Amino acid sequence: MIECRRVPFLTFVVSPRQKVKINLAGCNFDCKACFAIAKHEVGRELSVKELIDLLVKSCQRIYGEIADDVQMTGGEPTVNTDYLLSLIRELRGLGVSKIGISTNGYQLDRSLVEELKSWGVNYIKLDLKAYSDQIHKWYTGKSNANVLRAVELLCEYGLTFYVRTIFIPGVVDLDEVEKVARFLCQVDRRIAYKIYQFAPEHTANRILRKSPTKEQMLRAGAIARRYLESAEAYTTETVYEAESKYIEVRADELLSDFEKIDEISKSIIKTWDMQYFTMNQILTS
Repeated sequence: MIECRRVPFLTFVVSPRQKVKINLAGCNFDCKACFAIAKHEVGRELSVKELIDLLVKSCQRIYGEIADDVQMTGGEPTVNTDYLLSLIRELRGLGVSKIGISTNGYQLDRSLVEELKSWGVNYIKLDLKAYSDQIHKWYTGKSNANVLRAVELLCEYGLTFYVRTIFIPGVVDLDEVEKVARFLCQVDRRIAYKIYQFAPEHTANRILRKSPTKEQMLRAGAIARRYLESAEAYTTETVYEAESKYIEVRADELLSDFEKIDEISKSIIKTWDMQYFTMNQILTS
């Protein structure tokens, strides 16, 4: 099932290093606080060949060369595994040496992990929304059994990865962070764990409207480090300071949606200044 996938935008990190994030639309989770535009089937419908063409032309326009670090994200890149693996093959053919995947882990069974290993995927960002299955089901609509198993499989096959959790007060709170950290420790205490601050401004779900304080984030990081060798908590500001300049290539069909996203982002991050090209500008230049 390769066919086409919708692509709402590509993100090009310009500094402090070059890195491309390909946002593939559509997801198998229905997270209550998700604000990702790629959660829905939106954007430009592209075959793998068309997406590679857009990527190459965008890289030439922005960097003057092909990027050496490309990450598939979304949405959820694994909902069409054939498309994902075909995209990885094409990227290897371009000479891209560093390939990553950001995933919720639900589709990472043994077969797919073996494929990712065989193609030398360099890193995986695995979202573990919650350790308690009841919370995970309420928040995402799905059990987390596959995700917990994915952590074990990635360790078993020796892939480089880290686990990421969003701190959401009243849902994924300090006790839940501790449960995640304790689980990861039981698998391998060397697993890297990153805790991110929830930004309620982006979500329309009125149930979830509170952001954790800086003190709570520091506490979450300290709790996780009781169990793991590498655990850090990040506020929204520190995440964007770490990668200070971006350029996006946006689907022309979604420009009005992006205007709203930019307005909200500016209210959270005062230095927000997203530059962008449209896909038509790239493809017709």
